[in-house]
Parts: sequence; structure tokens; C-alpha cells
Amino acid sequence: APEPTALPPADPDDLDDLVADTVLDGAEYGTSTLRAVSVRGDSARYRGEPRRDSLLTARFGAGDTALVLVAMATGARATPAAHRAAAEACRWIGRAVGRSHARLAEDIRAARRGDLKSGLHRLTDRSLGKLRASAAEQGVEPEEYTAGLRCLLLPADPECRTRVFFGVGPGGLFRLRDGEWQDLEPRVADTTGEAVVGFGSLPHETPDSDRLTMDLNITTPPSPYEP
Repeated sequence: APEPTALPPADPDDLDDLVADTVLDGAEYGTSTLRAVSVRGDSARYRGEPRRDSLLTARFGAGDTALVLVAMATGARATPAAHRAAAEACRWIGRAVGRSHARLAEDIRAARRGDLKSGLHRLTDRSLGKLRASAAEQGVEPEEYTAGLRCLLLPADPECRTRVFFGVGPGGLFRLRDGEWQDLEPRVADTTGEAVVGFGSLPHETPDSDRLTMDLNITTPPSPYEP
């Protein structure tokens, strides 16, 4: 059932490892209104497992030069430390973006796509390298301590209409406009396992006015009793 039926077991000596069932966040920045949520899945609720997702929303800088980062990481399925890997991925990418936010905000306002692409590839790869190093320190395989990552950069400058997203691993990014989902994920076949950076999306209709509505194939979740 889609209810929090079981909480994960807690260690009284390690309460910092607890993960909330649901996280809500959001605010208004410039011309953007942000609403963010991370929810524990039904199967994890049924099995009493922690939420594998980690959500980070952070503002770096002030005024029109500020940059807002929204990061969502998801740990590998069926691994005991999935939630820790996701949280660590968000922390590392947040730290990397925060330290470079002034340059990133300037590149976004100036639409320097080449500089943004190379810079974000470097920051993402560096953050995932930290995860691999952490896996080695814990004595686990890298594929057991990893996370898919999707990030969105929102400049606070109301005159800047550019939005930048980037990520690595499984996942996706969609934008809702006028009741239609627009897929913002780059359609590149050879980017498996590497960071990707995208700008914009396909138009919601063809030159012949045929609308390009996407069928997300969202169905009723399977029974928790199914394997």
C-alpha cells in the first residue's frame, strides 16, 4: 500500500544515519519558483528500507549574481549504503558548484556553453571520484557505493532566462509546460556512464502543428508481494 508501513531500523548510537521518509523544499529566486520533493518509494516503505534518494537545494552568492543548485541523487538499488552514497554525492557536487558558483553564474549569463560543458563535466567527474575513493575506504565495490545524479542550475538574475541541467547515471529530467511533459534529457547514444549537459528541449509541436506529447507509461505500482 502507498503508506509508510514500516520505518527503517534505527541504531541509537548512529542516529545521524536516519533518513526522513519525505523531504520538501522550495522558495522563490528571481523569476523562478522552486518546489522540490523527495519521497521514499512504496516498496522501500513496505520493506522498511530507507529512502535511497537525497535532495539538495542550495543558494550560493547573493542578489542577482546568486546561483541556485537543485541536486537529486539516487543510490544503487539493493545496496545497504545506497542512502549514504546518494547523500555524499549531493554533498560533493554541492561543494564543487558552491566553490565555482561565481564563474558558473557568469558563464550562464554569457551563454558560454563550451565553458559550462567542460566545467560541469569536470565537477561531476570529480564528485563521482570522491564516491569511488569512499567506496575503497569502506572496502566495498565501486558499483555498490555509487549514485545517479541529476542537477539543475537556476541563476537568480531576472534578466537571465537560461537554465542549465547536468547529470550522470540513470535518471532523467522533464519540464511541465501547459499540461505537457517535455523531455530535457539530451538524446545522445554514446554518453552512457559519462556526464551529460543539456540546454533546452525539442519544441512541443512539429512545424505541421502535430503536438509532441510524451507518453510516460506511468502505471499502477506493482504489488509489494511481487519479487
